[in-house]
Amino acid sequence: MKTIRIMLLAVSFALALPIFAQSPSCFRADSLLSEYKYAQALDEYLAAHGNSIDMMKSGAAMDAAVAAAQCDKDSLAVELVAQALDADPAFFDERISVTELLQDCRLLPQWDAFQNENERRLANAMTDYDIPLRNILLDIYHTDQNPRGYLITISKTDPQNSEALSRHWNEMQHNDSINMRRTVELLDKYGWIRKSKVGTANQALFFVIQHASPDIIDKFIPLFEAAAKENEIPKDLFAKMYDRQLLYSGKPQKYGTQKVRKDPSTKEMVLWKIEDPDNVNTLRKEMGLPPLEGFPQ
Repeated sequence: MKTIRIMLLAVSFALALPIFAQSPSCFRADSLLSEYKYAQALDEYLAAHGNSIDMMKSGAAMDAAVAAAQCDKDSLAVELVAQALDADPAFFDERISVTELLQDCRLLPQWDAFQNENERRLANAMTDYDIPLRNILLDIYHTDQNPRGYLITISKTDPQNSEALSRHWNEMQHNDSINMRRTVELLDKYGWIRKSKVGTANQALFFVIQHASPDIIDKFIPLFEAAAKENEIPKDLFAKMYDRQLLYSGKPQKYGTQKVRKDPSTKEMVLWKIEDPDNVNTLRKEMGLPPLEGFPQ
């Protein structure tokens, strides 16, 4: 019996070795991701799984997808999101529906299928959510952000395509007029819409109000400040709105999130003046923003 127990212990230890071997690498990947070192994080996630996406569990694949997207490896990011959904039939992640970190991926043809499946799973799991209200917010979010995403992408890859640029610009203007009315009505009716009710779809409220007129930002920014303090929306979103309000007032920004056109005759954008350049990266870190290059660390 003693011999059998020793053999069983040896087998158990051998089986555990791969888990222990990859854990430090996954830990390093998570740490690098939190430090905005996306390329290194992606390498670590892949190395931890023998450079085989098929070996990744859902959480690791989803985090690796974010890292890949931030390295402009959108095709790889899409493969990783597919793996995240395939690895666990119950897995869902709100970042598939709402996040700036996967912005360009949302424009790819596969994304609608990912989002629909993700929302189906989420609705089954999050029975306390107001799904009809969440769907309204998601529609606002995507109709607000997608035309902007296309405009940015085309401006980078095919800037002479005036027909496509004009089409998406007109779509953006049309959607903005509708979404502004819808969003103001929701905020006037509900006040802040909490994550416990709709999940991260409540970020749609930010994206619409962020490019509203100064008087509308002034009206609603206290709601967003309170939401950020209660972790209802990411702090970096409130930092952007706060800086936008300062910019509109002609005051220096606090967090360095806003750019302005250097010259009306060019498209070159430069940072709006910063209130405390020596400490801006400390302030940014407090709000979950990456450091600004060229400023004291």
